[in-house]
Amino acid sequence: MKKVLLVLFLVPLLFIGCSKKGEEVSDKNGEMFLKVTVLEDGVPLRYHPREESACSDEKLNKGDVVYVAGLDQNVSALDGKKGYWVQVFREKEYLIYPYWVFSTKIEAGKSLSPNTISFASESINENRKISIAIKGKGNKVSKHDVYVRSVADFYSFTWGPWNNGFNYSDPIGTFIFYPSDKSIVRFSSVGDVHCVTGWSEPSPDLKYVLSDSGTAACGRGIDVYDAATEEHIFGANYYMDVEYSDGKIVWTELRPYSLRGENLDEEIADFVANTPVPDDLKNYPANLVVRKFYEHNLVTGEDKFIGYRYAFEE
Repeated sequence: MKKVLLVLFLVPLLFIGCSKKGEEVSDKNGEMFLKVTVLEDGVPLRYHPREESACSDEKLNKGDVVYVAGLDQNVSALDGKKGYWVQVFREKEYLIYPYWVFSTKIEAGKSLSPNTISFASESINENRKISIAIKGKGNKVSKHDVYVRSVADFYSFTWGPWNNGFNYSDPIGTFIFYPSDKSIVRFSSVGDVHCVTGWSEPSPDLKYVLSDSGTAACGRGIDVYDAATEEHIFGANYYMDVEYSDGKIVWTELRPYSLRGENLDEEIADFVANTPVPDDLKNYPANLVVRKFYEHNLVTGEDKFIGYRYAFEE
C-alpha cells in the first residue's frame, strides 16, 4: 500500500515539473526560430541584454507569443534566478526591432543555452571570409562562412538572424577574429539587425560599436553604440566609408547639393568655383553633387563643420 501511495504521489509532481519546449518555426526565408509563450505579466522588453537597460514602453503579458532569435553569451541572474538574456521578436516575419527578455520569463527558458563559436579556417586574402565552427548540444558541430571587415590589427564579423545557417541557440552580435592566434571573441550583442546588407564592427580603439543601417551604395546610415553599456549615442549618415578617429566620427547631411543648374548658396558656389573635381569623380559628371561634412565628438556630443566635398550619387 505504501508503494502504491508513493507512485500516486510522484506522478503529479512529474507532470507539473515538465516544461514546454516551445515550437520550432521557420520564416519565409527558411530561418529557424523558437516560438514560445510568456509566463508572467508585465515583462519588460529591454533594448540590451542587461537589467539596467532602457525598456520599450510596451510590456509582455502572460500568454503573449514571441520568437526567440538568439542568445546573449553570458550567464546572468535576474530576480535571484540564473539564466540567459534572450533576443526576441514579436513577429517572425518582421526582424527589424529586436528586444531582450530574460530566459526565466518564457517557456523553454530553462533549456536555452548558447552554442559556442570557434575558428575553423580562413580565406581572407581571396574573398574576405573565414569559416566558423558552431558547437551545439550533443557536441554537434556545423561550419559556416562569414564575411569579415578589417579593423586595426583584427577582423570583425556579425552573427545573427540575417546569416544563413543561424540557429536561435547561437550567440548573437558582433565578434572579433584575431588572426595572430586564430581566436574569436564576442565583442558586443549589437549586431546587423537593421538590414540584410548591413554590418557592425568595433571602433579601432574598442570604445564603440559602429553599426551600418542603410542600403544605398553612396550615402548610408550609421549608428554608434557605447561598447561598455551598448546604449545608442549617435546616429547620422556617412559617405562611402566610415571615418573614425580618436572618439570622433565624420558624418554628412542626408540630402546632397545638386549641381544641375540650381541656384547654389554663396558658400557652395564658391567651393565649386575654386575646387577642381577629383580625378576619380570625373567619370560621374551627370551624378556629381556636393556634400556638407561634419565631425561629431562622441564624448562631448559636439558637431563641427569641416567642409564641402564632391561626391557622386547613383
